[in-house]
Amino acid sequence: MYFSTLTAVILAASPMISALNYRGYSSTNSCSGSAFGCSDNGNVCCGSMPAGYGYSAQFDNLPAGTQGQGYKDGGCSSYLFTVYGPGNACWKSGGNSRATNLNWFHSAGSRVKPRGSAEEKCSPHYFSYPDEAGQMREVKVEDAEHAVVLADLYQNGDFSALEKVEKYKH
Repeated sequence: MYFSTLTAVILAASPMISALNYRGYSSTNSCSGSAFGCSDNGNVCCGSMPAGYGYSAQFDNLPAGTQGQGYKDGGCSSYLFTVYGPGNACWKSGGNSRATNLNWFHSAGSRVKPRGSAEEKCSPHYFSYPDEAGQMREVKVEDAEHAVVLADLYQNGDFSALEKVEKYKH
């Protein structure tokens, strides 16, 4: 009985970590503007970001004891930077480097579980961008190829095509 009660108390006192949002931006000096983002429960290698994205990265509401990391050269093996929770954290490259992939995890854990396993990797889940009126909009990204198409549509100012893409639901 003592073990069951103690376990229940510990679990009740522990914060539940839910999906965390994080994004790779095209801006080199701020975490604002258009970005490709992921939303997951951690230990997932998200990317590769389309060309032109990953020059800054934002991790929203990192819990205490967690960290966000960025990697270069595709995949989550060539380390670039770390930011720490708690709170929001923004990394800015100043244009000197680009994170092609991002992830977050509890600091006591490993960076990413065995590299290369399909369940540990993902393409960005959504693309957020300011529309013609300056309002932020988020659309669903189907896969890595679709991310490139969305980046091209935005770069070319084809807002009418972007309006037709399914909205992303967090």
